[in-house]
This record gives sequence, structure tokens and C-alpha cells, in this order.
Amino acid sequence: MVEIELNRVCPNVFEDIDIQSEVWNTSLHIDQGGRYQVMAQSGKGKTSFLYFLLGLRSDYKGEIYLNQKKILEINEQEWVLLRKRKISSIFQDLQLINHLSVAENIGLVPEYADGYNEALIRDMLRVVGIADKWNEKVKTLSFGQKQRVAIIRSLCKPFKLLLCDEPFSHLDEANTKLCRALILKRLDEERAGIIITSLDGEEGMGLKTINL
Repeated sequence: MVEIELNRVCPNVFEDIDIQSEVWNTSLHIDQGGRYQVMAQSGKGKTSFLYFLLGLRSDYKGEIYLNQKKILEINEQEWVLLRKRKISSIFQDLQLINHLSVAENIGLVPEYADGYNEALIRDMLRVVGIADKWNEKVKTLSFGQKQRVAIIRSLCKPFKLLLCDEPFSHLDEANTKLCRALILKRLDEERAGIIITSLDGEEGMGLKTINL
């Protein structure tokens, strides 16, 4: 599982501002297997928060612990293992490679989760209406289609914590509901937790709200 502790964390950009929330400049415990939504308007640091948790940025004061170890003391080899089997993520830039096909982008995951194979992945694409894009170059897709590819790619691998940065921002209501259902199914299968950032809140996912 993945357990997170924050102790008086604040992004450097906010260091000279008297900023206080349920995340910044306080103590926060994120339970193993917990399901959370971090809500805030733009510019409050939602994306920065997720990058801090993944060890991709260190421009903050305070301390973050991952499974009782300071994130800044986790070495590269440990991060490789964490990102391979323990943590999956979806970011706003999607981190897809435009000149590769949908199939090739999904195939970039280090390994598939137990029981998952090409047939099941194609079925996930079918559920969200893009099964016919399997061999299409990502650069030909709309942003909403790319977003669905990124979501499915994140769900194909094993994980105990799923980090999602406004993953439904370019999806209509129908596709948002379908993607939410896929995410909840995979959380149950992996017995995993989730942290999802949102402007207005996600309905029907049973998430505990943390205000940023």
C-alpha cells in the first residue's frame, strides 16, 4: 500500500504569502487505500501537489513522507520500482507521444496488471468509444480522445495509488461517467487508493474532499 504524510509543506512560490489550507502549512495524513479529491481553483497548487508526491519536484519547504520515508531521500532505483508497481498517474499534459499509435503509447507501461492483456485493454477502449483508434497516431486524436487514452494507460498497470490531475477536464458528461466507472473498477481490483484534483468536485466516486 501507499501511505503519505505531509508536515508543514508549502510551495516555494507561496513562501512569502500567509497561505493556509488543509494541505499547505499544516499536517496531513493520507490513508493507505484512501480515496480523496483535492479541490481548489486554478493557481492554488493542485498540479504542484501531485508532482511533489511523485518526487518530480522539490521546490517546497516542509516534509513529505511516503511509507514513512522522506520523499527527498528516496533514491532513483526506489522511484523506478514505486512507479512501476505502486503508483500510477494521469497529468494534464497527458504525457503521450504524438508520433506513436494508441497501442504503442499504452504499450509503454512497464508491465500490465495481473490478468490484463491486449484484449481487455481494447475492451476498455471500446467502453469509452475509441476502440477504432487502436492503430491511430495519437497526434490525430482530439484532446478528449487523448485524455481517454491516458486514463486507460494508467489503469492497465499495477498500482496501489492512482494520482489524477483533472482527468475529465475535456470529456463530456457521458464519457466522464464511463471513465469514472472504469477507474472505480480498477481501484477495487487493485485495492488501491486515489487522489484526484478537481475544480468543482467529482460526483459518484465516494471521495473524501480535501480543500487546497
